Amino acid sequence: MTRAWLILGCGYTGTQLARTLASQGGAGEVTITRRDGEVARALGAALGVRGERLDLSERLSDRLVDPDFALVVPPGAIVVSTAPPGGAPAGEIRALLALARDAARLVYVSSTGVYGPGHGAWVDETWPVAPITDSGRARAAAEAALAGAPVPWVARRSAGIYGPGRGLVDRIRAGTYRVIGDGTSHVSRIHVVDLVAAIVAAAGSSVTGAINVADDDPAPIGEVADAVAARLGLPPPPRVPAAAVPAEVAGMLTADRRIANRRLRDELGVALRYPSWRDGLEAELA
Repeated sequence: MTRAWLILGCGYTGTQLARTLASQGGAGEVTITRRDGEVARALGAALGVRGERLDLSERLSDRLVDPDFALVVPPGAIVVSTAPPGGAPAGEIRALLALARDAARLVYVSSTGVYGPGHGAWVDETWPVAPITDSGRARAAAEAALAGAPVPWVARRSAGIYGPGRGLVDRIRAGTYRVIGDGTSHVSRIHVVDLVAAIVAAAGSSVTGAINVADDDPAPIGEVADAVAARLGLPPPPRVPAAAVPAEVAGMLTADRRIANRRLRDELGVALRYPSWRDGLEAELA
């Protein structure tokens, strides 16, 4: 059975998802949104899908009864939110739920930044939600607002997303990458192709709640950076103290969490194409 899909906040991940769905042909009608209508329509045309303007920070409840409001979510649709939270995450989620009230399923792409520091431990979905960054606190507020959703929902807590055009290779080549701290803090990652596979799997599943989306190989940030540099024939990137970078960046890269992905594999049945960052690196350099 084909379904309509609505992808809100179509940035890096949303674009990859829309491209994947469009290539499948039988995925049903796909609509993407951006805050800028012209950008949304141009991106939609490039991807072969429909593009519309939507900003969840606006008074969406007023627009839903406006006959000129073009964006309508048909009953049974899959709604995927990849949009980062704005200034009022809970209010934005309430607007999202109003828009998606007749949807079959809501997939919210969140972040492992909602967790507290791991100190090198394996962090599963039972780890305390105690974010240490502004972005993590915004994601946690958005997730909390989902608790009253009238439709089945799942929050994909994504590790650091990488893939073509988004990763360490270009920055290390350019000489702009710096390792924060002594390089021993573990960081988990997920290739965008595997994140999209997880979103599609969640859309067709009955699994609810929060699910970590990470690969099998969390590694110290210094080890990864040095390995990428060596693969490129470059010297190791320099280390800088955490106090020398913005607190938001330091918080993300020194939380020292090894994200556990058991639910992703066992309950959603996702087989990772890139189970290690090393696989992703070799694919990028091939």
